[in-house]
Amino acid sequence: MSIIKDEFIPGQSVRKKINGIAETIRLDLSLSRNPHINSGMVTGTIRDESGTPVSDAVVIILDATCSLIENTNTDKNGRYNFSFIPSGSAYRAYAQAPGFLLSDAIPFSLGLNQRIEIDFTLISDNADTYSIIAGEVVNAYGLPIKSASVELYKVTQMDTKLLVLTFSNDIGQFVFRDIESGSYFLKINATGFFSEYYPVEIIKPRSICQVNAVLKEDLKSSKGIILGVISDCDEMPLANADVILYRVGTDKSLVPVAYTRTNHEGIYLFINVPQGEYMVNSNRSITVV
Repeated sequence: MSIIKDEFIPGQSVRKKINGIAETIRLDLSLSRNPHINSGMVTGTIRDESGTPVSDAVVIILDATCSLIENTNTDKNGRYNFSFIPSGSAYRAYAQAPGFLLSDAIPFSLGLNQRIEIDFTLISDNADTYSIIAGEVVNAYGLPIKSASVELYKVTQMDTKLLVLTFSNDIGQFVFRDIESGSYFLKINATGFFSEYYPVEIIKPRSICQVNAVLKEDLKSSKGIILGVISDCDEMPLANADVILYRVGTDKSLVPVAYTRTNHEGIYLFINVPQGEYMVNSNRSITVV
């Protein structure tokens, strides 16, 4: 079957009037060649596993570098059409619709003015009705706590059941996927902090529940130590000097968290210090007669 295409892009001239009798006007027009003159066409039908057409499915075409060439949606009959795909090779077509998994790639090549048909059968996404619980774990200063254990428990009329365990990443984030509707709670633990519990209620499918967990520091179980020597400008140790420990917050503000004094060697020591960024401030008072 022959394919008829316009050789040029349709154009229009400027407008001029004939005002006098037997007057002559000139209307020139320069046409640009149709850039799609040698492009191909890709069409097809999207169906589900039972063979029913899927409307409003998205079809995309990528090139060899995964750059998007074109995208479109199917009509009520599950049909789609790409009219102007440049001829070439290493193309890949994909399809997806709500409630279905992304299809596997269908590779294809397209010759000059070639018309090909690519059909898809989409597989139902059984996890599409599930929800997600996502959150972050931070300390009282808003700093992320990494490697915190996050336990997810399902609450029933009879008991509670541990479903899954995960850990926060380097920026304190965690995610639980494929969660059914119901009542849950999270138990969050981290070294140097008290455990915290957070209830979670998933009422409708495809929900995203956000949990922002703030853990309180347990100084008795913390393992960090900060020590140093306070000296004068001649590098002579200063005994009985005041030393204040400041924690650096997320906004770089300084929060005083502990106080001590140096010993006779000018040494100070802070123990059971939670993870974080710190600095000290020191001075020594004398009585002037």
